[in-house]
Amino acid sequence: MSATRKPRRRSQTPDPDKHHPCARCKDHYPTAAHWPEGPVCTYCYQTAKRTEGTCTACGHIGMVPGLDDDHMPLCLRCSGLPLDLTCNRCETETWLAKANTCWRCLLDDIVRDLLSGPDGVVHESLEPLATAIVAMPRANSGVTWIRANPKVRELLGALGDGSVDPTHDALDALPRTRTVEYLRALMVEHSVLPPRDRLLATYEQWLHRKLTTTVDDDSRKIIERFGRWHHLRKLREHAATDPVSTGPFLRAKQSTTVAISFLNWLNERGTALADCSQHDVDAWYASGPSTRQHAERFLYWARSNKLTPQLSIPRHTTGKYELVGEDERLHIIRALLLHDDLPAVHRIAGCLLTLYGQSITRIVALTMDDVRATISAVSVKLADTWVDLPEPISHLLRDHLTNRPNTSTASNAASRWLFPGAMPGEHLNRQTVIDALRHACIPSRAVRNSTWQQLVREAPPQVLADALGISAITAMHHAERAGSDWSRYASTRAGGR
Repeated sequence: MSATRKPRRRSQTPDPDKHHPCARCKDHYPTAAHWPEGPVCTYCYQTAKRTEGTCTACGHIGMVPGLDDDHMPLCLRCSGLPLDLTCNRCETETWLAKANTCWRCLLDDIVRDLLSGPDGVVHESLEPLATAIVAMPRANSGVTWIRANPKVRELLGALGDGSVDPTHDALDALPRTRTVEYLRALMVEHSVLPPRDRLLATYEQWLHRKLTTTVDDDSRKIIERFGRWHHLRKLREHAATDPVSTGPFLRAKQSTTVAISFLNWLNERGTALADCSQHDVDAWYASGPSTRQHAERFLYWARSNKLTPQLSIPRHTTGKYELVGEDERLHIIRALLLHDDLPAVHRIAGCLLTLYGQSITRIVALTMDDVRATISAVSVKLADTWVDLPEPISHLLRDHLTNRPNTSTASNAASRWLFPGAMPGEHLNRQTVIDALRHACIPSRAVRNSTWQQLVREAPPQVLADALGISAITAMHHAERAGSDWSRYASTRAGGR
């Protein structure tokens, strides 16, 4: 049973000269029915037919279209309203779509019609996909999704009639669209397709297309070696233990793109990579944008594989150590806790960032197993230690647990992620959170650095590193930048022992 739906937006203008006042909203809209309480307008009539909850009079849980004298919900029996809200197909009392058929039965008809083969039966291999779509919490949203998106209908129909096989190779051969990737992820989530790392596969396909942008065969062969034996090897090693995250994926793409640009630039100068000189490297770095420094990884790889002479490669600068003032940080914390300008997901992520110095990458990868909510407290497992959250962040997280976004579709109805993403089986994208915080004038990196500078003034870096999940070396670097006297902590403990 889903929650009560929000009233529909009213597009008509009330007209007191033509219509009687509605007994519920008191506005002058066309009358849809005359109930014991009086004339009911079309808007209130449709809202009543969609209202679900618990009857105030008898405790019945289901459709509650009626209202008592205090405007509390009443079921059909207690209200006496002349409505039939029982589906003729499944005999469930629910919100009806049309012809006394509920939305779920309508969705089932649409999905099975699309996925059925020539014999009119859904193939056994596609049955889990059909079941997952039909079982989504908001069946009406499923109907809208299929009806409003012709690409969904086209792909489901192609899977059903056999023109597209339910395999990764067959889907890879289709134009790369969000619909294809969404349905692929949905089929993986429900065991129609075997699992594979999405970003790993995306990089491999991207590399194949990107090779066409090299200007000669020799450069193409070098980039293919670099992409396959350096980046793909590392991404596969990563994928063997954990899903490839956005950071390594984007760095691999950027490094490959800049490597291609470097080889094309050398080609324009009439120079092969094997003849690249120190002067060429220095000119490359000096004559272009700062993104050219991302050729560093390629140049190191080329030098180690003896594709270039022993060149001196400029070190990649990571940028300045950004900070915000402590007053500004406290203002950000106060705004995140007390104001609802941001969605709850972004407020919670911002609080974990500004209070505990957690990276956005770690925050979005939290699972439901990393949270414990009891009557008295809400705790989060940030590393190996459970941290009790103070109010009001614990209240925010408790509300989030009962109403996680992106769980009303077929993709993430039982997601293990604390912050489910839009793609089936995946968590919220880190860049989405970073962009939302930046739009709210919260610079993630600077705030995190400032948080750690404050934390290391209050506790030993090693203790904080263990509790909050960063390396001891990184924690010590924060302590040194903060001028904390904990820099002697490790040697003091060693001397004491």
